[in-house]
Order: sequence, then structure tokens, then C-alpha cells
Amino acid sequence: MSTSDLRYPAASGGDNSAPPIVTPHYASSLPNPPSDPPNGRQTRCATGIRFLTTIHGILNIIILVAIVCVIISAGVADNQNGKDADDSEHSSNAKVSAFHTRNAVLVFAVFGLILILLDTILHVTKLIYRLPPIFDTIFIIVMLVLAVIFFILGCCAAAWEKKMRDTLEDLGVLKRKGAAASAAFFLFVAMIAMIIDFVLRLFNRAPSQSYNPSSIINRHAYNVEPHGDASPRF
Repeated sequence: MSTSDLRYPAASGGDNSAPPIVTPHYASSLPNPPSDPPNGRQTRCATGIRFLTTIHGILNIIILVAIVCVIISAGVADNQNGKDADDSEHSSNAKVSAFHTRNAVLVFAVFGLILILLDTILHVTKLIYRLPPIFDTIFIIVMLVLAVIFFILGCCAAAWEKKMRDTLEDLGVLKRKGAAASAAFFLFVAMIAMIIDFVLRLFNRAPSQSYNPSSIINRHAYNVEPHGDASPRF
């Protein structure tokens, strides 16, 4: 019996002995895809608590610790010593301003601390899904630019330490010797970790959480497979 006979049975005539024709009824409807806005877009690294166990989370922690050490090191450096080194009559090969270098290191270190804290919070709390995908690319570019700034500031902080030693150490008025050198060291540590972290994200084409659960549930919901009797199966 053809499919058309099943769907459109012929009207019964005088012969009532024939068994009634049962028209097939597909009672099960296709499932409606659930709304999954939190997991509906790609991310370049894992989210949730698992983020802290990945390479990106570990590098974020290293960057956080290094930047905090930069802020402490530059903060304990005596501000008046920087002014005295700039006004000193003793010559030095370091042609940087100790006073302005210290302030620049503090400003950009605080800025970098805010950004890396924001990045960590967004991924751990999964708030990153509420932001458009272009945010990831813009944030990566900003952090790579900040890494270049950290490299420049690290070089300037090393020159700042040298200038302090050349101008004030012989006079015996240098306070907290090595603070500038410590700031330079941790700036380089933060810069290296930052470059590794965000270059890996930039070239990450297979993010670990780029799926949409609704697409997995309904992957075969609308597949039509022909059978031998030419009737579709849902």
C-alpha cells in the first residue's frame, strides 16, 4: 500500500467487511531548542573555576603576583631620592628622570593590575559570555601593547637604579637601594608572562568551550532518511 493510500484512504462503499485503514499519526513533536545564551559564543580559553587550572589561568596568576611586586618595589623607593638624583651635579650615563620613571612605573603597573584582574574575573565568573566576541580580540591587543610598555618601563627602571647609584650612593643618602632594580626585574617577568599568555590566546583557533548545548541536543532532530517504501522517517 502506498503512502498516499495511508494518508488518503478511499471512501468505503457497500463492502463493510474490509478492515478499517489506520492512518499513521506522528504524535511526537520535534524538541524545541533550549535557550543557552551563556554558552552561545566562542571563547579563547576555558571558563569557570577550570580557568585557574589552565595555562592561561596560571599565567594570569604569575602576572598578578609580578605586578603586585612591581607596585611594592616602586612604592617603597624614596620619592625624594628620585628628585635629588635628577638635580644632582654628579654625572651618570643613565639619561632618564628617576622621579618621572617611578611615577610612570606605578601608573602603568596599577593599570595592568586592573586589566588582569578584570580578565580573570570575567573568565572565572563566566561573564565573558555576555560580551561580544570582538572584545576578546581587542583585549588581547591591548594587553600585548601593555607588554611592550612594560618592556620599555623595565629598561627605564634599570636605568633609574643606575642613576640613583651613580649620583647618591657616594654621598651616603641613597635609601632603599635596589628597589628600582627589583621593579625592573618584576616588570620583565610580567612582560614575558603576558606575551606568552595573550599570544597563545591570539592563535587559539580551537577554544575549549565553543559549543552550544542546544545544537548538540538537536543535532539529528531534522534529519530525513528515505526508506525503501519512500516514506520519510523523523
